[in-house]
Amino acid sequence: MTSAKWRTLATDLVRKRTRHKSESSFNRNTPKKVRINQNIRLVPFDKMREESLKWYQDPESMRNIVGVKIIYTKEQIQEMYKWQNEHGLLYYIEYYNGFHKQIIGDVWLAEDDYAIVIDQAFRNRHIGRIVTKYFIYKSNKIGREFITVSEIFNWNKASQKMFTSLNFYPFKENKDSWSYRRQLKRSQKGKENSK
Repeated sequence: MTSAKWRTLATDLVRKRTRHKSESSFNRNTPKKVRINQNIRLVPFDKMREESLKWYQDPESMRNIVGVKIIYTKEQIQEMYKWQNEHGLLYYIEYYNGFHKQIIGDVWLAEDDYAIVIDQAFRNRHIGRIVTKYFIYKSNKIGREFITVSEIFNWNKASQKMFTSLNFYPFKENKDSWSYRRQLKRSQKGKENSK
């Protein structure tokens, strides 16, 4: 099972994230834009956008993402996105404030991991919660038993609070973090097989 090891330094992350893995079970058809509400839309990853530099080159944000105050180079961000796009569903989060649209984060759902990054200027607006609720729905729809967040650091109280409010629970302790998981409804196929 491949999981995000966000504790590694950026170079280690890129090396681990680009290792060979068997084909994902995700439908690899070109994803479409997803309108979540009047303000939030998911835009399928197409290329690295300049907005990403703001999130992945901020040491404070990176401490919450990977556990240490580092920054990713543009090349490391591109490698990360390439790997994520090949091994799950990767979207940009687009926010519309009534006047213009802008990319304010990214979100990734894999078979064994879920990760979301929101620009600091847009935090505390429940955007992460709204997007995560959509991916809970999406995971249920494709028949998953769980949705897992591989690592939430002990000092990242905002993420802990958001995920626990959505019925995620800590299930595996790591050195400075916990892995969180949410049990999903069993799919119709799973119910039929258990009869």
